[in-house]
Amino acid sequence: MEQRWSPRTRADLDVDLSFRGEIVSECKVRDIGMGGLFVEVEKAYPRDTVVELKFKIQSDGQETRHRIRATVARTCEQGLGMMFCDFDAGTFRSLQEVLHYVQGQGGATPPLQGNPLQQAH
Repeated sequence: MEQRWSPRTRADLDVDLSFRGEIVSECKVRDIGMGGLFVEVEKAYPRDTVVELKFKIQSDGQETRHRIRATVARTCEQGLGMMFCDFDAGTFRSLQEVLHYVQGQGGATPPLQGNPLQQAH
């Protein structure tokens, strides 16, 4: 059973995924929270694989880039459930900015409710 320590918010956000020099561009973030996210991606990565996520956020005419490391927590047909790792002050600030951006897309989106394993991704 998946154990989350923070709620997730629905999202529609592009992210690039990088692993050992290989970049998978324009993957889709479907939900995100301070603890992790779910990414739609065709390539499967084994559980416990550490990847780098590269976000580009457009706000007030400026582009901000964020790099955040995450560990694959679960793999399914639709994509990857990941937990953020190396959770330092810089990662925390980056996540706050990404979440603020996501919550501003089309108004505030309520957190996902119920059993996370039954969520449609």
